[in-house]
Amino acid sequence: MTAMTPQTPVAAPTAVRRAGARPSFLLMMRLDYETITDSGASTTLVSVLCPLLFPLLGFLIGAVGATAICLTLTVGYWALLVAGLFVNTNAAQSGRLSALLPVTRAHQVVGRYLSAGVIALICLAQILVQYVMLWLIALTPTPLHGAAAGRDAVTLAQIPLAPVTAAAMAAFVLIVALEMPFYYALEFAKASSWFWSAVFMIAALAAIWIMLVPDGVQRSVLGALAVLPAWGWAVAGVACCAAAIAVSYAVSRRIWLRKEL
Repeated sequence: MTAMTPQTPVAAPTAVRRAGARPSFLLMMRLDYETITDSGASTTLVSVLCPLLFPLLGFLIGAVGATAICLTLTVGYWALLVAGLFVNTNAAQSGRLSALLPVTRAHQVVGRYLSAGVIALICLAQILVQYVMLWLIALTPTPLHGAAAGRDAVTLAQIPLAPVTAAAMAAFVLIVALEMPFYYALEFAKASSWFWSAVFMIAALAAIWIMLVPDGVQRSVLGALAVLPAWGWAVAGVACCAAAIAVSYAVSRRIWLRKEL
């Protein structure tokens, strides 16, 4: 009988070869993308564009009040989507999968934070589009608009958009910086129940306070915000956000490296 010749191992699957040919954290970002889009292209598109409906509130409550609500809802919406990246992270089967991925745990955390950064850019882009929509609503003569415009203590033109936008994005970064170690440490349902109950309560109180604050206080606050130039707000915002993300990443990495999967 002829001796059996050892068979040459079958080539690795394409996905594995590709994973080895690029930084491993990019594979983690790809998995995050698939987590977000697993419900289908049409549903994902509707979910992404949903915040662009928020400015329509300007027809009912005025452009200035709608601006406050748009910022609050949009920041909360996209921060909640970042939380959605963790929906399978601490599940039993997903935990075993994470251990088998050709990605170190440290790079898994890096990829997750980079995915959150991409979501932050989408959030910023939508806020800028919302400003344009609110300007158009403010210029549109309709019966509802006329009644709502009278409720605004200040006009949309008086709002310093640069510092307001910086404050909104800083709020987004702070929420994400707080939530990510939280989700790495706890199961998804428990983390969501505790963390988001507190966040939405604080956000709702902040939005109500902005809408009910007296006219004189509004003008004083807006005047104080306008004193610092736009570049000053940008530098301060970037410095604070970088510090928050650095601390958050260090805590998340420490938790994930020590977690039993």
